This record gives sequence, structure tokens and C-alpha cells, in this order.
Amino acid sequence: MKTNSQIRQEALSLMKGNWGTAVCITLIASAISYICSAIYYIPAIFVSYPLSIGIMMAYLHHVRGTQELSIEAMFSTFNAKYYWKSVGLMLLTNIYIFLWTLLLFVPGIIKGISYTFAPYILADNPELTANEAIEQSMKMTYGHKMNLFLIGLGMFGLFLLSGILLFIPGLWIAPYYQAVIAKYYEEVKCNNETSCQ
Repeated sequence: MKTNSQIRQEALSLMKGNWGTAVCITLIASAISYICSAIYYIPAIFVSYPLSIGIMMAYLHHVRGTQELSIEAMFSTFNAKYYWKSVGLMLLTNIYIFLWTLLLFVPGIIKGISYTFAPYILADNPELTANEAIEQSMKMTYGHKMNLFLIGLGMFGLFLLSGILLFIPGLWIAPYYQAVIAKYYEEVKCNNETSCQ
């Protein structure tokens, strides 16, 4: 298994020549999410949720080299194959995290980390239900939660520092984080299956 540093470096290399598209994806997704949230919470569920998973899938395919990173790719979940499962997956994970957080803040964080791979698992196994993808993610993240936490903490730190420049660097930090997590998923999946795609 590669180290966090190696995974981050490989993800950064994979983003070369794709930063323009990545920034556009971040801007478009942020604008859509903002508009949906401003209108009402329900549009956020039915638009922002599948859009979020569509972005994760776009980065997963890019990291694998099976599909170029593109604006069109972020809307890949708006079809009969993924749409309702994407909505269900995001809704369930948010509910589960909220309920765990009601008990204590730390368990909520731990559970949130354990659900990290669920969108990628759904991408690879569209026949699974949302709950099955979550359960598989919990198994797959076993032994990796601390690494995922450290990756998230590092990115959060970078984002806070970007506040000095009005969070503009966040337009690059967000896609970099997406690429790192997709790459980490690939690494764990490859390690578990003893063969890479």
C-alpha cells in the first residue's frame, strides 16, 4: 500500500493539463449548489446530491485513465442507472452521519470517514443498493480511516489558509482533494483485489 504522500503526488501528476477543466467543474458545481440551496432544500437533494456523486465518478474515471475529465462527466449520474441511487446514497449517508453526531461529535466524524468510498463503490457496482454501498465502504475503509482523516485534515488546513486570498485557491484545492480520494480508493481496491484495472 502506498503512503499518503505518494498518493497525493500521483494525484497531483494526474491533474496536469486538467486544471482548467477542474476549476470549471468546481465553479459550476458551486453555483448550482448555491442556487438550489437558496431556492429550497429539496432541489439541493435532487440536484446537488447526484451532482456531487457525478463529480466523484468523473474523477475516479480520470484517475483510472478510462475517461477524460470533462464538464459533461460531472452530470453522468443524471440517468436512470445512477440517479435515484445517488440521491438515496447521499441522503442515507447524511442521515447516518447526523444521527451518529447526535451521540458524540467524534463518532460522527469516524462514521463519515467510513462512508467515504460508497460513491466509488456505487460507480463500480451500480446494481448495489445505497445501503449495500455504504456497508461495503465501511468494510473497505477498515484500517484506512486514520489515513483518510489525515488527508482530509491536510486539505481542510489548505482551504483555511486559502482564506487569506479570499478562498480563491480553493478552486484548485477542491479538485485536488477529489483526485486524491479517488486515487486512494483505487489503491485500496487494487490492494484488496491484488490486481489493478
